[in-house]
Amino acid sequence: MHISTITLPEMKLAGLPAVVPASAPETELPEVWKAFLAREAELGEHNGVRYGVTLRRDDGEQVECVAVEVADLDQLPPGMIGIRVPARRYALMTHRGPMVHAQASRVTGTAAMEQLGMEADEEGIRLERYDRRYTPTVDDGARPDNAYDILVPLYG
Repeated sequence: MHISTITLPEMKLAGLPAVVPASAPETELPEVWKAFLAREAELGEHNGVRYGVTLRRDDGEQVECVAVEVADLDQLPPGMIGIRVPARRYALMTHRGPMVHAQASRVTGTAAMEQLGMEADEEGIRLERYDRRYTPTVDDGARPDNAYDILVPLYG
C-alpha cells in the first residue's frame, strides 16, 4: 500500500455524531450515514466531499461523526455538531476495492507507516475522506472500483 504525507489546512466540519463501539464501529455507522445523507442539505451547498471523523476513543467506545466542510459553525441544524479540525500533517492511504477489505487496508497501512517511521498521534482527529469514488450506504460496497482516503494524524 502506498503511504504519503499531506498537510491539510484548518477545516470547519459539521455533521451528525454517534457514540459507537470501538470494537465494531461499522455496525452502527451505516445508520448514521443514512441519517446524515437525508439531512446534509440543511448544511447548504458543499464541495461533494464527506468526512468520517473519529473524535475520541475510550472505555470501549468512540465518538464518530459524518460531516461536510462548512464556512460557519455558528448556525448548525438541531442534532448536528461543529468540529474545528486544526491544520496538521497526516499519513494518507487510500483503500481501493470492495469495502469488506477496508479493515485489511487499515492494517496494511498501519504496518507501512511503522516501517516508514511515521508515528500516529493517537489523540489527534482521524479522518476518512469520501468523494465521488464511494459514498457509504449509497454505492454498492462490493464494487471493485470503490475508493476512499484514510488520514491518520502524525506527530511533528
